[in-house]
Amino acid sequence: MSRLLAFIALLPALLLAGVSFESDQRPVNRSVPGASYADMLSRITPAVVSIRTAQVIPPDILRRLRGRIDPNDLKVDTKTGEVTVPAGLGSGTIINPDGYVITNRHVVTLPNNTTAESVFVTLKDRREFRAKVLGVDNKTDIAVLKIEGRNLPYARFADSDKALVGDVVFAIGNPLGVGMTVTSGIISATGRSGMGLDYEDFLQTDASINPGNSGGPLIDFEGRIVGMNTAIRTSGNGGSIGIGFSIPSNLMISVALDLANHGKVVRGLIGVMGEDLPLDDATKMNLARSGAVRVTDVTEGLPAAKAGLRMGDIIVAIDGKPFADWNELRIAISRRKPGETLMVNFIREGRGSFARITVAARPTGS
Repeated sequence: MSRLLAFIALLPALLLAGVSFESDQRPVNRSVPGASYADMLSRITPAVVSIRTAQVIPPDILRRLRGRIDPNDLKVDTKTGEVTVPAGLGSGTIINPDGYVITNRHVVTLPNNTTAESVFVTLKDRREFRAKVLGVDNKTDIAVLKIEGRNLPYARFADSDKALVGDVVFAIGNPLGVGMTVTSGIISATGRSGMGLDYEDFLQTDASINPGNSGGPLIDFEGRIVGMNTAIRTSGNGGSIGIGFSIPSNLMISVALDLANHGKVVRGLIGVMGEDLPLDDATKMNLARSGAVRVTDVTEGLPAAKAGLRMGDIIVAIDGKPFADWNELRIAISRRKPGETLMVNFIREGRGSFARITVAARPTGS
């Protein structure tokens, strides 16, 4: 008691001699441009989902594993009776009110490289649905799922062809399983490749992306999907160092439509191979470095050969539109549907010309 009285007696002196701090309790003025993106994010985040996969354990294998597996790792589906073990976590986005969900193929792929049969989607409002995998595409690392539910939120797509270096973007997802998280940054580069996929046209961003973000959206400042977070460069510890890669929205749409409608991707083929025109050659021909591809091979019997294209021709545009390089050109061709006609602008022996080519179907798996 005497110590308490002494402390109370000392309080006035402490208050007089102590350090004071000022506080301003006013809320942030979110009407100031750039001060807050809370309203926009509140509209888009309900459409971003967490995805978990589970591996079904057949009864005979379960009996053999008894005593060697932690029962706490097992989960029994009360509706089907299936026994599963957790296999992976990721993110995704609901892209229309009927419950179509887009994510990365690797999010729904099991360690044995097969597609998971047990996939569960959890919304921000904590509703959980068992999802059906409608299709996966290993050429682009895209998968489309379907859930059945009412009043489902969904996100809209932006035109990724209009995305520019310096645009503000936000990465949303479930990194490391901690829960819905938003990070921000800018588009650092466009047209990136080298991730080991057959069709690559990545947006690069410095918005923080970590394991578990895969399949989640990269959105613009208006809350539209401009990309899907897919891969990162690391320094060896597996975490973000500000170099992330997102599949552009226009490629997402093209692949998702095929997977949703057909369960597979139908790609166009004209039967040419090419290489970027070297700078010296482009300069001699008075061509811009961007958008000049030399034809290195023309397959007999396929549309390009039938239309008269030859080895050595320099392709400069498709339907009058330039392209950045051979990678962008082959992606543009692959996105055309069989039966469509495209006009290829090219230079042969110094003279400009064009060929109208009817696109064929690329064989499945190629």
